[in-house]
Amino acid sequence: MTYRVLIVDDHPLFRKGVRDTLALEPGLQVIGEASDGQTALDMILRLNPHLVLMDVHLPGLNGLDVIRQARAHGFDGVILVLTAYDSEEQMRHAIRIGANGYCSKDTPPDLLLQNIRHTLSGRYILGSQVVSAIEVRQIVGEAGEIEDHVLSPREREILQYVALGYSNKAIADRLGISQQTVKNHMTAILRKLDLSDRTQAAILAIRRGWVRLPEEPIAPEEKP
Repeated sequence: MTYRVLIVDDHPLFRKGVRDTLALEPGLQVIGEASDGQTALDMILRLNPHLVLMDVHLPGLNGLDVIRQARAHGFDGVILVLTAYDSEEQMRHAIRIGANGYCSKDTPPDLLLQNIRHTLSGRYILGSQVVSAIEVRQIVGEAGEIEDHVLSPREREILQYVALGYSNKAIADRLGISQQTVKNHMTAILRKLDLSDRTQAAILAIRRGWVRLPEEPIAPEEKP
């Protein structure tokens, strides 16, 4: 059997490396690539691949949004998350919302192919662990904790700026709203996440993949 594969990552060189690795494995056929979340979701629903290799931090919809929406639309293929961020909390969250595995982008090619074979056969990848469906539920727990959709798009947008270190005034200036409105949104965010301060909210947002951090440091003049 030939398994159809979709590669989702915003870095062309990384996609090429994955594509070259998959070419070493008979029975894997790359049918498409996507560099942003919305395109990835559209291609998943249109092409219905057997396997999606998914980055978390993508322009537009992040990888976790794509996973959740794809599952909500009935997609039942395998989704293996490949990420540069080593976060156990994010790994557990990704599995809870529908990923079949979560491993590092630094995974050697032969091990990546091994992980792919495991997930296509119904097992789950948790970093370096290979587990069954029953075991994965025992390890990561059931869904039911804070989910991404508890925050509105505007609240997500504000959290993005908070994670980048912007003050309320700077956020208000960027979004064209009042400082009081920003404060009101932050109050709602902390209440929904059951947290006590914006630093905790920013850390949680980064771990969950709700916000995308720039790869290069922001220059002082760019961050009021």
